[in-house]
Amino acid sequence: MFFVDTIEVSGLGNRGYLVGGERTVLAVDPPRDVDQVIAAAARHGVRISHVTETHVHNDYVTGGPELARIAGAAYLVPAGARVSFERTPVRDGDVTTLDTGLALRALTTPGHTPHHTSYVLEANGTAVAVFTGGSLLTGTVGRPDLVEPRLTERLARAQHASAQRPAAGLPDDTAVLPTHGFGSFCSSARAEGRDATIGKEKVSNEALTRDVDTFGADLLAGPMCPPTTRTWARPMPPDPTPST
Repeated sequence: MFFVDTIEVSGLGNRGYLVGGERTVLAVDPPRDVDQVIAAAARHGVRISHVTETHVHNDYVTGGPELARIAGAAYLVPAGARVSFERTPVRDGDVTTLDTGLALRALTTPGHTPHHTSYVLEANGTAVAVFTGGSLLTGTVGRPDLVEPRLTERLARAQHASAQRPAAGLPDDTAVLPTHGFGSFCSSARAEGRDATIGKEKVSNEALTRDVDTFGADLLAGPMCPPTTRTWARPMPPDPTPST
């Protein structure tokens, strides 16, 4: 048995998640206010064993390092993210055991940032959910223009390829649980809805219904005005095209 709690950060249009089993839980993209995450874990009577980030965030200060420190949890961060704090680097295909029969598999999905990573939640070896951060959102994708202007076109094309990875490799009933898209400026278009699945995204998401050239052109032509303030993620030099 497992549960997934949603942690709403309505002012930012973001969501974090608490993923638990019988004894331990994982926090995904936790907000800066870690007290609400700790309280949610306490209500379930479980220990926070892991904290993970899908990417270095452009729109808010993460509570990840503090939460990991307080809980004594492993802090999972994409290996390509250039950060100065202590963490466990995560690479494509890495599997982390969370609880009995519950595991997290890393899926490299660059586009929103060069190092972006999604995580597939597997229960007894079967994919049941995918935490897509700023990659595959509800009906759209995360913006590719918040890192470095010279990378924007490459990241837009990478975002298209990254959307194909969970769509091609996961069952249609797999829940899609993004961090951005509910009013967040990190979303390339308005994204709504609470019951997204891989199957539904295949027929409604622009990244999955258009070819890469059309998708890229439309994405870059959209109104992507930069915010007045942001926390920049440092660009990663290699080509961000994901592996297959």
